[in-house]
Amino acid sequence: MSIIILNVHTMRNRGKTPLLLIVIYTFHHIMYTFTYSLSFPSLNNMKLDTNPELLIQPHRNGVKLVKPNNQFTASTTIENLFSMPLISYFVNSNDTFIDANHLTRVTNIPKNMGYYSDMDLKDTPFNAVFPKSVVEMLGHNNRQVLSNRKMTLFDEAGLRLDDIHFSTITFKFPVYNATNDPVAVFGISALTDNTLYPEAEPLAKALDRIINTGLITQSQKEMLLPNMSIGDVYLSKQELRCLQLLISGKTFKLIGNHLKLSARTVEHYIENIKHKLHVKTKAELIEKVLQQLWPDILR
Repeated sequence: MSIIILNVHTMRNRGKTPLLLIVIYTFHHIMYTFTYSLSFPSLNNMKLDTNPELLIQPHRNGVKLVKPNNQFTASTTIENLFSMPLISYFVNSNDTFIDANHLTRVTNIPKNMGYYSDMDLKDTPFNAVFPKSVVEMLGHNNRQVLSNRKMTLFDEAGLRLDDIHFSTITFKFPVYNATNDPVAVFGISALTDNTLYPEAEPLAKALDRIINTGLITQSQKEMLLPNMSIGDVYLSKQELRCLQLLISGKTFKLIGNHLKLSARTVEHYIENIKHKLHVKTKAELIEKVLQQLWPDILR
């Protein structure tokens, strides 16, 4: 009916601005935008309230931010979480930081102009911190959490724009709003190499700290964390893949081709493993692995 009215109006007012066309078009545009925003509430993430005093509680396989009350609760505040020696942050589906703690910074090099602190990271897009490949990886993981609506564990690693390599075990939670729509992602990460920041804790202690926040249960930890260790040394999935291919006789270049990584990245993974296992050469590395996994072979 509106199209017929528009056509009649236009025919009766040739040469004039069709006012009714503008009004109806504007109405349809407003309704479309409103409906679109309801369908994808995560587009409004930038308005997420991350007041430090808000409690962060488990909710529907994710978390929810609520105002504190006098009732007993096992929840912790955003301020308490952000003060822990862990990397923690809120991000939206548009690959932008909403809020972050002091460990979520681009560099710990003092007096370096152009580098971001945690305060600068607010409203900062990922591409101001990470190269394109890492932005795509992190964005994909965040959107997976929002789509699946459940906490998911990720092994995330890569280079930042300040040439610092990061490697983390990250628990990512959908953040639900008052109408139970997932509108953001809360991430809390333990560094697999705690030498990046002096205040960071060893991986095992950091993971225990995350478990004790109450956001995830012990049974979830046992279900999500696979056995990826040699002795008491944790290895990421990617490090294990590189190690397995190295032991099979492949070069860094061939390993990179197989895993779709650069030879430099593979070399970094292997050097990381050697550092963790306190060995210096490839031969020592292979011997140490065999001793740990198959001790009877080398007796």
